[in-house]
Amino acid sequence: MKKTKREINLVYMSTFKRVMMACLLMVAMVTTKAQADKELGGWYVYNGFFNISEKFELFVESQYRSFNTADDPETFFFRPFFNYNVNKQFQVGLGLEYHNTWDYESSTDPDTEFRVTLQSMLFQNVGRVKLQHRYRYEFRNFEESKAQRFRYRLQATVPLNNKTFEKGTIFANAFNEIMVDSQPDLQLSQNRIYAGLGYQLSNLANIQVGYLGIAKPEDFYNRFQIFFTHKLNFY
Repeated sequence: MKKTKREINLVYMSTFKRVMMACLLMVAMVTTKAQADKELGGWYVYNGFFNISEKFELFVESQYRSFNTADDPETFFFRPFFNYNVNKQFQVGLGLEYHNTWDYESSTDPDTEFRVTLQSMLFQNVGRVKLQHRYRYEFRNFEESKAQRFRYRLQATVPLNNKTFEKGTIFANAFNEIMVDSQPDLQLSQNRIYAGLGYQLSNLANIQVGYLGIAKPEDFYNRFQIFFTHKLNFY
């Protein structure tokens, strides 16, 4: 017997909830075993999408990261991306990035990094669930050295109280991102697991709050995140 659209959406919602619970369980398990960094840090993120035409988009991201909730700076960076929409499901981009990074509890001047990033993104809709596959290859230039890194992120977002992402929608978001250093040595850099809730302020802006667990070979970090995201269309 053929399932109705409502029944299919309920199946997708149930599957997404299981994925969310699995991510949260993984974070909880790793956190309880982590011995190094018990302090909750903060990441405060601005995302701006500026659609210049149907094909071209400027994406601007800026982040302030702190070892605690606010006043012990870890990183500040500014990252514009120049994106081209091949079609509605596939996008390629070039990013330029400037970083300042501070040592933990250090008053010394920050280390600087300039980064060039090649990016491709795939978008899928599975019922009400929006899936995003993001691939990045980074050319990292530090003050006295260089490095390269590959990143892959799988993200799932679903509206909870509406069928679409309209004003007033509450949504859930989860992702897992793996980072692998390719130069100077081939090794796992880190794995990031995120789960959060968001609220759609308008059709073009939302705010999101969540938890990020960062697992590195030698450490584990707990981070609280706040995102503000908006879009502007110029065509």
